[in-house]
Amino acid sequence: MTLSNLIFILLVWISNNTDYQISKFDYSVNIIDKKIIQEKACNGKCPIVGFFDPNDGVLIAKGNLEEPCYQSIILHEMIHALQFASNKNIENAFKELEAYSLQNLYLNQISEKKNLLKTLNLKSCRSNQHNRLF
Repeated sequence: MTLSNLIFILLVWISNNTDYQISKFDYSVNIIDKKIIQEKACNGKCPIVGFFDPNDGVLIAKGNLEEPCYQSIILHEMIHALQFASNKNIENAFKELEAYSLQNLYLNQISEKKNLLKTLNLKSCRSNQHNRLF
């Protein structure tokens, strides 16, 4: 799967599962070194692999585009982009809550669709991320 195909799939998912107007998603998704993301987000090493910046778009560390946990990180950051584009006037904590809730919903739906024995969720993905990306 290509990055552009994944972005299209995620935008369709967002359209089907939220009230966001996906036409407002006018940002690039850039795969870059995680150190650059961490420097931009927290001035150094921190446990993140994705970040949204209105000027730079969605920044994501290199990963497997076929892997649902990685896809969900991109989805999470795309939600932040749509929150920004929609001028969603809520506190950052609530923006994060929404993005994490939608990320978990995506993972649950993927687990069901793929008929996985164990349902994917943020906790299991973070454990896998930590082992692979840090």
